[in-house]
Amino acid sequence: MATGAVVAGRGTFEPAGGWGGDHHDGVPISILSRSEPGIDVGQWPLVTYVNDVRTAMTEATQAAGDKKVLVHGAATAQLALAAGLLDELEIHLIPVLLGQGRRLFEHLDPEHIELERTRVLEGEVGVTHVHYRVKR
Repeated sequence: MATGAVVAGRGTFEPAGGWGGDHHDGVPISILSRSEPGIDVGQWPLVTYVNDVRTAMTEATQAAGDKKVLVHGAATAQLALAAGLLDELEIHLIPVLLGQGRRLFEHLDPEHIELERTRVLEGEVGVTHVHYRVKR
C-alpha cells in the first residue's frame, strides 16, 4: 500500500465518523483544525488534531517514511498547495453537479501553480481519475 499517513480537514474527517479511527490500514491520521475535536477521538490512538498545515504535513511526512501522505479535503489541500507542500494532486471527477460545497482552488493566490498531467484513468460509471505533478 502506498499511503503511509493521512492529513485531513476536520470538515472531511468528522462527518465521515472519523473513519472509525482508522483509514488506510493503520496509518497515522492528522486532522487540521483550529478548535477542539467535535467527536470523541479518545479511543483512536492513530488520530491527532493539529492547528497548522505545515506542522501536519511535516509530521505526516516523517511518519510516512518512504510512502505517500494522502491529503483529504478541499480546504486542507488548498492550504497545503498554497504553502508549497504538495508534490502531486489526484483529482477524482464524478459526474454529479453539486450546488454547494468548497471549491478546490478557490482561495489560492493569483500567481500560477503549474501542473503536469501524468495519468488519466477512466473508471466505472463515468468517473475519471486525473493525476498531476506540481511543477516548481
